Amino acid sequence: MSLRIAVLGYGFIADLHTRAARAAGATVISVTGHRPERALDFARRHGIGRAGDDWESAVAASDVDAVVVGTPNSLHHPQALAAIAAGKHVLVDKPMALDTRQAVEMCDAARAAGVTMCVGHMWRYRDEVVALRDRIAAGGLGRVVRTRGYGVHAGWGPSGWFRDYDLSGGGALIDMGIHAIDTARFLLGDPTADRVVASVGTGFDDPAASPSGDPRIDTDAVVLVDWSDGVRSVVESGWWQPVLDGVEAETEVYATGGHARIWPAFTAATPPPADYDHCALDMYAAQMADFVACCATGRTPVASAEVGLEAVRIVEAAYSSAAAYPARPQGPAPSGEGTAS
Repeated sequence: MSLRIAVLGYGFIADLHTRAARAAGATVISVTGHRPERALDFARRHGIGRAGDDWESAVAASDVDAVVVGTPNSLHHPQALAAIAAGKHVLVDKPMALDTRQAVEMCDAARAAGVTMCVGHMWRYRDEVVALRDRIAAGGLGRVVRTRGYGVHAGWGPSGWFRDYDLSGGGALIDMGIHAIDTARFLLGDPTADRVVASVGTGFDDPAASPSGDPRIDTDAVVLVDWSDGVRSVVESGWWQPVLDGVEAETEVYATGGHARIWPAFTAATPPPADYDHCALDMYAAQMADFVACCATGRTPVASAEVGLEAVRIVEAAYSSAAAYPARPQGPAPSGEGTAS
């Protein structure tokens, strides 16, 4: 019998997880969200039998084996814990929680209940990322000294709950930077972070929107991680950046035997073709297939609960570092600034 899943949320990520579940041979039993009319529309589009706003009943249903949590960040912790308490396996989107305390509680609960928890760090399942990880592990680049990664939106940034600190827990760093941080860690064989230093600011924003007024919603950050294996990583994150030096989760590797990057053709000078799908379904389907297999066998997913915990710990440390030495507030651009010469 296929794994039976309750999906929480009906946005972009829930759509991808639902399509991935179908590709992996799982069955989505229900979808819920705080706007029942949107949940019903989502269910109709995907051929799902049940829809509504009662997520507590959805995760407790006897015909559900697993729960996919694709809701705003602040709901990940309570919804995952409720699912675990009901004996369900959980795939929770990143960040798995708003802080390390919540993430640890989730890990401990899943371990005590004997259920599988997978976290939505889907770049670990992308073929190009795995290929570079394997090349590094085989010594093909010699000893890695440093990496540089990107989690950036150029000319765009999200709205809605992403800009509400109580729901998101932060801005571009917890939204985009966390992907680049985890991708660097995966490439290096999953060392732990010994030291995290960061500068976080609000220098970029939607030129058509009024400022959020909340400095906790960062739109630009630079994070330095010293890993336990001696490698250093620089990660840049942001919304509304002027250009891309690399697509989402792109990571450059500087080593004693040379330099490599995951997607060598995709830079500001040579962008992807118009029909290129960077966040393609394939990696979500591979992640879902891993999750389904782990639910059946009890083995640990590639994107495990512990992987999600370390990513949250690093992001939390980055925000703490930046808060200890806050950046100078950035006012409006001087007259004439922002025009190309």
